[in-house]
Amino acid sequence: MAGDTLVWLGLGWWGAGSAIQWVSAALARNPRPAPGPRHRPDEFSIVAPMKGAADASPPYVAALQALAHAGAEVLICVASAEDGAVAATRSFWPEAPILVGADTTFNPKMNNVRKGLEAASRPVVALCDAGILLGVDDLRQAAAPLSGTVGLVLALKAAEAPETFAAELECAYINGHQARFLFAADRLGLAVASGGVTLMTHETLQRIGNWRGFNRWIADDYSVTRAVRELGLATRLGAVMVRMPVGRRLWRDVWLRQVRWARTRLRLPVWPLVLWEPAIGGAVTGIAGLVGLLALGAGPALVVLGLVFHVGAWLCAEKWFMSGRGLALGPRAAVATLVREGLAPWLMFRALVGRRIDWRGTDLGGQWRKEGMGGQGVPYERNEP
Repeated sequence: MAGDTLVWLGLGWWGAGSAIQWVSAALARNPRPAPGPRHRPDEFSIVAPMKGAADASPPYVAALQALAHAGAEVLICVASAEDGAVAATRSFWPEAPILVGADTTFNPKMNNVRKGLEAASRPVVALCDAGILLGVDDLRQAAAPLSGTVGLVLALKAAEAPETFAAELECAYINGHQARFLFAADRLGLAVASGGVTLMTHETLQRIGNWRGFNRWIADDYSVTRAVRELGLATRLGAVMVRMPVGRRLWRDVWLRQVRWARTRLRLPVWPLVLWEPAIGGAVTGIAGLVGLLALGAGPALVVLGLVFHVGAWLCAEKWFMSGRGLALGPRAAVATLVREGLAPWLMFRALVGRRIDWRGTDLGGQWRKEGMGGQGVPYERNEP
């Protein structure tokens, strides 16, 4: 009886996890139908926060400069005039429009961004993550779904050009895992939130209280999604994935970033779904299948064959999704995918046993518990060339 239970439990778990992998890939691989671009480049305000010289990489600054030359209003935000991003940006773009100043809320990112959101004056406002190479055509296409019923569009980032295996692992998290589940949920009509490029009309931005709409929850992307939905407007992911070269990454930085994101999601109302992630992941699902085979009395050869089949099918589903989105999954990326799946249970354990949410040296979780969404703004100034 116990053996029969293990057979059904193990093989059933494996079947359910594998089905979720393939169904999510099927839902996510094809972009949602979207109208053609409707906004001119000069109708956009681009809010681009930076912190440190690394954020002001030459390709990123060049992309912002190209948007400005096309007519967009570009607002680069730094917290201090001594920030390394100022000199780095000026070295590539001497006349770059830089706003300097910081607020005192719990969220250091939004403390930097607020001045840009308040200064934005064009009909469509786009808040960019640092390092994203946003072209004019991508920007216009990403904003196309905005309408009287769609109040927010999130353009996910596509990580590319990894130079180290740690960077390859980060690509596996961003592209194969996060993007797949987010696109699948979006196709089902669920509200999803993520970084990348956040686009909304200036009118919607004012209706949610400008920067206040980003600061109601510990995660600004989740907060703004909830704020827009509460207006009775839909939110969706854009058809365009904007490129983000990752270059060199250190293993410690990649790991701590994943721990931070996991701990952040566990402090949002979606936490029950987050807890299930390792349970339906490749490692746990594969182990469940092997337990089922062993309980069925399978010999070593069949067990090995089952493991090979599971790994191959898991990678095929991910490659199928990524090919639909124009993303590559080569041999090194496939190894990184397997490492990601193997680390999923440990990642969840690390997320559950700690409370610190480290964002560039600041404990975002501690600030949230201490200050909530309070804080006062301070004046900002333009750093003129």
